[in-house]
Amino acid sequence: MAIHGEQYALMTRRQWVAAAGAGFGLAAARELFGASDFWNKKDPSAWTEDEILQLATRSPWAKTGQVLPKPNRDKGSLQRQTPDLGGGVYGRSDSKKPGEVPIVPVTEVTVIWASAKPLQDALHNSFPADFANHYIIGVNDLPADQGGRKVDLENLAANLKIRGKDSVDAVGNLRTRDTIIFAFSKELLPLAVADKEAMFTLDANEFSVKVRFDLKEMIYRGKLAV
Repeated sequence: MAIHGEQYALMTRRQWVAAAGAGFGLAAARELFGASDFWNKKDPSAWTEDEILQLATRSPWAKTGQVLPKPNRDKGSLQRQTPDLGGGVYGRSDSKKPGEVPIVPVTEVTVIWASAKPLQDALHNSFPADFANHYIIGVNDLPADQGGRKVDLENLAANLKIRGKDSVDAVGNLRTRDTIIFAFSKELLPLAVADKEAMFTLDANEFSVKVRFDLKEMIYRGKLAV
C-alpha cells in the first residue's frame, strides 16, 4: 500500500554531504565515521552537524547496501562503481545490442532505521498516523528505471526478517524527495537484543537490496532503539 500526501523529511547522504560544505572531504569522512558512540555519551542538544551526519549515514541505524540486478540480468552490471558525492555514479555506459536485457547499474543506497529514537532525536521527523506502532525503515536514492523514471511504489516489496522467526512484509510505503520509507508492524514482529540481527530486503522489478542490522549495537540510553 502506497501512502501519499504526508510530510516526511530525511536528508539523503548526498544532501548531508552537500550541507556539510566543501571542507567535508573523504579523509574527514573516514575519521568521522570511525568516531565513538557519541549518542550514548552526549545529550542530543549537544550533537554537532557532523555527528548527526554520521548517525544518519553510517551508524548502527544507517547501513550502506548495494543495489543488485535480479538474476539473469547482465552480470557485467555487478561490477562495483565509485560513488560520486556530487550526486552521480561513475560506471559502465555500454550501449545495448538488439535483444539484450537492459543493464541495471550497481550503486549504493543508505538504509536507515528511521523510527529509532536517536534518529528521531537528531532529525525530529514526523510520520503518517498510519505508521504508528510500526518500525519505519527508509531507503535513500534508489536508482531510476531504464526510462529515467522514479521507481513505482507499487512495484516495491519490502521484508523484515529475524532468524528463527516469521518474517513480516511492509504494510505501507511513502515517497518523499529521494527517500522511500516502509512500515513494518511491531506487533507482528516484536524485536529484542537477543534476536541478534534483523535483515531488511527490498525487491523491485529489476533489482534488490539487502541490509543486515546488528541489534546488539542498536542500543540507545540502555535500551534497544528500533
